[in-house]
Amino acid sequence: MKKTLALVLTFVFLLAGAHGALAQDVKWRLVTHAMPGTEQQRIAEVFCETVKTLSGGKFVIEPYAAGVLFPVFESFDGVANGVVDAAMVYSAYWTGKDPLFTLTTQPGSPLGTFAEGAYLVEKLEPWFEKLYAKHRIKYLGHAMTSPINEQLMSVTPINTIEDVKGKKIRSSGFGALFYRALGGTTVSLSAPEIYTAFQTKNIDAAEWTFWDENMRMGFHEVATYVVDPAFQNGTCEYFPLVVNPDRWNALSQEYKDIVITARDRIRYLSAMVYVHEIKAREKWKEMPNITVVRWSAEDEAKARSVGHKLVVDECNKTPEGKDFLEIYRTVLWDLGYKDEAKELGYSK
Repeated sequence: MKKTLALVLTFVFLLAGAHGALAQDVKWRLVTHAMPGTEQQRIAEVFCETVKTLSGGKFVIEPYAAGVLFPVFESFDGVANGVVDAAMVYSAYWTGKDPLFTLTTQPGSPLGTFAEGAYLVEKLEPWFEKLYAKHRIKYLGHAMTSPINEQLMSVTPINTIEDVKGKKIRSSGFGALFYRALGGTTVSLSAPEIYTAFQTKNIDAAEWTFWDENMRMGFHEVATYVVDPAFQNGTCEYFPLVVNPDRWNALSQEYKDIVITARDRIRYLSAMVYVHEIKAREKWKEMPNITVVRWSAEDEAKARSVGHKLVVDECNKTPEGKDFLEIYRTVLWDLGYKDEAKELGYSK
């Protein structure tokens, strides 16, 4: 890690020498949807630390965790209106701003590794850049890709696909459409609200990121059952890096290069999150109060098919959605998921 940072520093300082001294001091604020103290929030903090280091302390970005400055769901407007300068907040939260953000996640997706997810979001980068630009936000690509399938935690058993019926489930974006299609009802809650909702039995189940962060948030204290894997999405973009376009355009080229270099550094760190998840998964399984369930192969196939149908139906609503679908199913085909690609309408 130190060697990597040293190489990055050398590159940036050589770049600065070629173009003259770095520009004036700049101070930004960045918000995330991650809870304080989590591995995800630490990655955002490393991003900010790297920008500061590479700029010699002249470009400072202050990172703020979920809900510290304002509620998470106000982040979109906060960036667009310049209340904050940048954000790393899950794009699926913005379906109320534009239905196309629903496609951030893909229910039924067979992708289950960091590498597969990173390949998909790289292919989708131009598509998301156009989508965010419609709403006066500059998209700088993914800062973090989810390293593993998410889980579905619950206070009552969900041992089969039929058990979803009638359950009140915390979800967002396409995940909400997916669980409604399976017969559940859904509510949208930010991270700080989930624990209390479990405690008060206002929800039966919730999907929220991964084993390690779920444990750090204490969900193992209030949820007894875990469905693993869940099928509201496969690996996908978790932290997009978005900035206010006016603030971005005001940066010198050196500072822009530093931001992109810092982004690439935390992409590496997000790959390493997979290690934390493997360890945390084993800790969950060892807890006497926790039952980890996997659905039958037949139920998993049904869940994936329901998800694929939702993706096709959603994508076919708009020309932009059709463009997304072509990218997505081509990626699945390229990665060897031939049957899934065909189910999504792929043809050579």
